[in-house]
Amino acid sequence: MKSTLEKRILIFVFLILTLTIATNTGLNIEGFRRDYRDGIILRAQSLASELKTSIEKILAFGIMLEELEGFNVRCRDIVSGDPEIVYCLVENTLGQPLYANEPSFDFTRGSDFIAPIKDSTAIVKFPRWGRVYDVSVPVYRPNGDLAGRIRVGFPDKVLRERTVNALKRSLLILCSALVLVFTVIVLFTKRNLISPIHRLRSVAKEIASGNLKVDVPTMSNRDFGELAIALQEMAGSLQDRERKLQQGYQELEETNRQLQESYERQEAIGVELGRSREMYRSLLDHASDAIVVSDEEDRIVLLNKAAESFFGLPREKTHQLNFFAALQMLRVEDLDAQYEVHQNIRQGRSLETEVSFLRPTDQRRLLAWAKGSPVVGLDGKVMVQTIYRDVTRERQVKENLEKSTWELQRLNQMKDSFLGLASHELKTPLTVIIGYSDLLLGEMGPAMDDEVAPLVQHIGDAAARLSSIVRDMVDVSMLDNKAMPLRSRPCNVNAVIRQALKEIDFFFSVRHQTLVLNLGEQLPDIACDPDRMIQVITNLVVNAIKFTPDGGSIAVETRLTQSLRPPHSVGGAGEVKLKDLGEEFYDYVEILIRDNGIGIAEIDQIHVFDKFYEVGNIEEHFTGKMAFKGKGTGLGLTIVKGIVDAHGGEIWVESSGHDPATCPGSTFHIILPVCPDKGSQGSLPGNTLIECPEWPDGLLQED
Repeated sequence: MKSTLEKRILIFVFLILTLTIATNTGLNIEGFRRDYRDGIILRAQSLASELKTSIEKILAFGIMLEELEGFNVRCRDIVSGDPEIVYCLVENTLGQPLYANEPSFDFTRGSDFIAPIKDSTAIVKFPRWGRVYDVSVPVYRPNGDLAGRIRVGFPDKVLRERTVNALKRSLLILCSALVLVFTVIVLFTKRNLISPIHRLRSVAKEIASGNLKVDVPTMSNRDFGELAIALQEMAGSLQDRERKLQQGYQELEETNRQLQESYERQEAIGVELGRSREMYRSLLDHASDAIVVSDEEDRIVLLNKAAESFFGLPREKTHQLNFFAALQMLRVEDLDAQYEVHQNIRQGRSLETEVSFLRPTDQRRLLAWAKGSPVVGLDGKVMVQTIYRDVTRERQVKENLEKSTWELQRLNQMKDSFLGLASHELKTPLTVIIGYSDLLLGEMGPAMDDEVAPLVQHIGDAAARLSSIVRDMVDVSMLDNKAMPLRSRPCNVNAVIRQALKEIDFFFSVRHQTLVLNLGEQLPDIACDPDRMIQVITNLVVNAIKFTPDGGSIAVETRLTQSLRPPHSVGGAGEVKLKDLGEEFYDYVEILIRDNGIGIAEIDQIHVFDKFYEVGNIEEHFTGKMAFKGKGTGLGLTIVKGIVDAHGGEIWVESSGHDPATCPGSTFHIILPVCPDKGSQGSLPGNTLIECPEWPDGLLQED
């Protein structure tokens, strides 16, 4: 009762009281607002009328309105004497202000007429005061002609402040009254309504449990008293009903007779079901799938037209034929397995299996997907219905796809093997070429002809370029084989970034680009191989330089962030072991490399870290270490992702699209786990955490 009637009554009362109070408050506040507004309007009209009287007395002497003196002071006195008035001015018939509390005030500049209120009052919107009630009083010459107007204005903000204060007081008083009245109603409801209902409910439960001799309590309320009397009468009526149940047994015999008649009607319904069964057989016969039904003795009792065509067996030869004899005629493979499936279906299970057979009409071997289910007839015998679907073409397609997949995997493995072999085989001759070219240009440079030296220089530059490509190929090969060695140690990420940018500072000056650094302060150390992390930053920044037009800007930012992603642990074989997201946040250092270049298309963002993948038209490929839109081998971002993954981090790119005209730019995000506390048992990517009192050459630790 407490959860239904009592709550509903209290909620209803609360809503009625709230609605009444809200309506009354709204009406009172609106009346107060109008009264207060009319009072200010009357006060403004009174002040304007006084000023009008003074002006008209002077005009009666034949003095022109423009020749009056001292009325700027009068206007200022009116404004200063009433804090709710913001301006007072006297204008001529053309609307030009002649006298005002502020001589520089221009009534027409920036003002916007909104709506009239009365004959002499309108609402005007000013940039300075907002909505203002403007009260105008005409000034006439002695001959009755209009000489000008006096305007007095007060802001709508005054009305709002007064209205809000009045609303607060009204709400405080009315809310207190609401609480008091609601408390009285709650007490009244509990005492005079809910408590009697509880007592009557207890009596009703006694009657429901079978105790018909109950004492109904006396009720002080007439309505509940009548309900109590009704309950007592109901208990007496139930006693009479119990006596009448004895008479009901005689009626039961009559009911049995009616049940007999109902049984006969059920027989008629059975005949109708027989006709429905014939209809069902007709539907099966015209179904698009091949359907075979066998009886309890495994004899074929139904073979629809689709099955006749699919199996190539005429129905007159298969009627009452043993189901497994028909399978032998079709040369079904693994007949014993088909027999076992058939027996399991007869035991009440629905099963699916493949059936390979040879169709006699065209000697073609087909593959069918069979779904068998038990069917119980009217006689209670279990039949087996099997639906066959031709999946020969699907299986051929699947086998071709599997063969193609295997072939692609084999070609990819051959490509990786060739990549690793070629890179290692090219390292030695390239080292010899670079060494001898340096030797020729260095020690033997003075002895060479002026025409030979540039040729040797070109050989050395080309060999160095090829050596860089070979190094990338070696790195990719090591990443693919999970064999890249890492010398991880606690490092300051800002120092790593500054060292990387120092090596490519020349690129910015050549391309006339601006580098913006926004490195977070007091970032925790990260566990990384400094040389590899410099390689990551260098590749990303050089990539941003190449795809940003001359004069553009590139920003590098670091910050501390948190994520539910646990740091990925790297096993001994180099494989990254992913962990499920948890409820605990983990600290990461995030590196952002942002440019305002040509951007990356959404479809390219998915594959930009793939090996040999180049954004844009491959026919436009040209090399260039820092040329605009210059492209390389397509291994730089692959190496970057491999190194970041090996450190247990993550990298991704964000860009609104590719557009050389508007240059939407792109942003690369890298998150790296911070070093665990000293003495912790956690492992760092690559090797175990070690003390690092000395930093690598050129890499200074920041405070």
